[in-house]
Amino acid sequence: MKKILIILIQLLIALFAAKAQENSDPDFQWASASYYNLNEGESFFYDNTEIKLIQVKNHYNLIKIGNDSVWTKVSRRSLPELLGGLRIFVADNKNVKALTEDSETHSLLKKDALICVSLNGQPLLDPNLFVFPVSFNDGFVWDTESDKYLFSYLGLQECFGNTLYRSHPGIDFELNDAKGIEKHWLLALENSTVVWIDENKNEDEKHQVSVLLESSSSPGIYYYYSNLYDRTLEVRKGQNLQAGELIGTPWGDNKRCFVHFAVIKSDSIPANNPESFAVVNFFPQFYDLYFQSTFQISKTFVKGTIFFGRDSDKNGMEKNNLAFEEYSGKGWLIGRWNSTDKVPSVSKGDLGNARLTKVLFAGTKAQCRNPGNNYIFEINVRNGSYRIRAKLGDVAMPTWQNILFENVNAGTPETGAGEFKWTSERIVKVIDGKLTIKINLNENESIPAGISEIVFQRIN
Repeated sequence: MKKILIILIQLLIALFAAKAQENSDPDFQWASASYYNLNEGESFFYDNTEIKLIQVKNHYNLIKIGNDSVWTKVSRRSLPELLGGLRIFVADNKNVKALTEDSETHSLLKKDALICVSLNGQPLLDPNLFVFPVSFNDGFVWDTESDKYLFSYLGLQECFGNTLYRSHPGIDFELNDAKGIEKHWLLALENSTVVWIDENKNEDEKHQVSVLLESSSSPGIYYYYSNLYDRTLEVRKGQNLQAGELIGTPWGDNKRCFVHFAVIKSDSIPANNPESFAVVNFFPQFYDLYFQSTFQISKTFVKGTIFFGRDSDKNGMEKNNLAFEEYSGKGWLIGRWNSTDKVPSVSKGDLGNARLTKVLFAGTKAQCRNPGNNYIFEINVRNGSYRIRAKLGDVAMPTWQNILFENVNAGTPETGAGEFKWTSERIVKVIDGKLTIKINLNENESIPAGISEIVFQRIN
């Protein structure tokens, strides 16, 4: 009898343990990815693995996955962590949300962080069921370098009649070579239904159309396409679409031609009011769908010209003010101290520059202080010798900066407001695959440094 009792107790313990490790119910799910809201100290189970949020520091998050721990930033442009057969990224956190006043954009965040998890062996979006929303037939290339990326900090902006501190509520695909012609068709991301079509009432943008699709596979998930051209629209309200079916081509004005795309989670049909959209973080899904991989694909250069901060009609929305990502092959080395994960940029006419100061975004909720006295921009290159020079200055302020290429001092030019100076050309040797540009700041914190352009070329 005693043995039977012991066996029953052991069975109950085993049953309780198995029950405790069942997948926790997510806040919502999209395709193969599950999204969970957590406060610091809380955890959930996924695939028999406990995932716990230990700490949130600015835009970084310390997560324990089983017996492993990792610091990872909110995935505005960064890729998931791959640990123990799981793929994990942080979709949002309280500090990124607090930078701006567009709380509805971040309304899927209910606690300290919103964590997305899926099995590493499965694609985030099955390519048999999902199609990248821009056709590749006309040579479209997504370089992921636009400043209008998911949750990009935009600062104070006027939009839809309100002036607020904003984060970008989706991804803009820059399609400037499609101005005035039927090129770069937009496609249905998956099997879906056209919920509504809304034309822009602004006289200057009267040909601009927005379209909302509802997912057939994930109830409550919607796909928003904005800035389409009414004359090339191929869909109608209520139409059932197959993945990859044509929707329309982009509308362009005298500055930009682009399409804005967002994934929305809603219990009811959203009205065409982008300020009220609850935006799903979908960057890792689109990276996976485009590159057919969530592994880092390292990009390298042997020559190039890099412009900083130029206006959208000169360089698209590529301002080169973003944090370094291996897949893009270039960017600023920015630590946990800067929750925007970027540096400010300014433009005037044909000119623009990154504006580098000890305190960034002063007077806003994004204000942060660089713990060092310099900024570093890195470019992935092949090892060898390089010619390199830089154009320094600021479109509106006097500057002081000391610049080094691979620790070779290229001078300490000072410029007046609106004045730019080129450094002399230097020849430097790269042995670690990184062409490093270091800009030292003035001890007087009121004087910024500015960089407008870098030109480099491998010579052997």
